[in-house]
Amino acid sequence: FAPPPRLASVILETRGSAPKRGELFVKRVVAGPGDVVEVRDRVVYVNGAAAAGAAGATAPAYTLEPRRVPPGSLFVLGDNRNRSFDSHVWGALPRENVVGHVILRYWPPGRFGLVEH
Repeated sequence: FAPPPRLASVILETRGSAPKRGELFVKRVVAGPGDVVEVRDRVVYVNGAAAAGAAGATAPAYTLEPRRVPPGSLFVLGDNRNRSFDSHVWGALPRENVVGHVILRYWPPGRFGLVEH
């Protein structure tokens, strides 16, 4: 996805430089419009149910109060949950920022293969 303005601001504040023109990001979609997301006790919950853990994703070491995903938006998390500039930091991703979906993982080499959806 193309970074929304809030993500670009967070990156500028943290890195000291804005994302490069055309830079894209890859995160895992965990919830869609109308869903309620929260994080407690190192577990991501969507609509009150524990979300299926993504293979290789670290458990979040933070708490996130329940948030409803706005219409036309997605809630995205990085697999490195505790060090990722994702929706828990900057909010929901506007759907129009999505430019594609991942079909093949090549890194790390031991996990090379097709990505299940």
